[in-house]
Amino acid sequence: MKARGFTLLEMVVTVFIFGVVGVLAVQILSQTVRTSEKVVYRSSVLGEWHRAMNILEHDLVQLNHRGIRDEQGDFQPGVLVDSTGGIEFTRSGWHNILGQPRSDLQRVSYFLYGDQLYRRYWDVLDRSQTTQAVDQLLLSNVHTLEFEVIDRSGREHYFWPPAAYVDDVAIESPLLAVRMTLGMVELGTVSQLWLVPENLAPRQEIPPT
Repeated sequence: MKARGFTLLEMVVTVFIFGVVGVLAVQILSQTVRTSEKVVYRSSVLGEWHRAMNILEHDLVQLNHRGIRDEQGDFQPGVLVDSTGGIEFTRSGWHNILGQPRSDLQRVSYFLYGDQLYRRYWDVLDRSQTTQAVDQLLLSNVHTLEFEVIDRSGREHYFWPPAAYVDDVAIESPLLAVRMTLGMVELGTVSQLWLVPENLAPRQEIPPT
């Protein structure tokens, strides 16, 4: 019996099948690579998010009510939340590994510039016109930022302090917590709440002019 070879039609069908299988394999591989890249990117975003929240939490749990003088010599309260959506406050526990002649209190702020979340701090509490700030980039692709203060009666404040000043001393309700709501392209809108220390002494200490 003679061995029968492939007909032209059979060869065409075989080549077509291998071609389809090859295209499908490439598509599956490409989809797998894209999925893997998305997972890696999202993991990176989540890692940056957790790092930023850890830094913010580390500051807030050491919140202190010590007021300051700004670059113009005007008094600013220990905690300040205004219409920009950011927050500025004094915190304790600033490590001094080099033993420099400075306080362990530090003034910090969190604010949105463009679509980036920054942490800013100053080397001194009471600033002058020559005081330089240091900015740390925490997150990108942020489109909204809002801080609110919750006092011990449960009231929520989008501006802090709520009361007027009398002779540079703020009359304000004790703080209970600070809530941050942040909108990101990758994560959507997320909100986090931190309780602040009950003992915030020194309370609105007035720095000398």
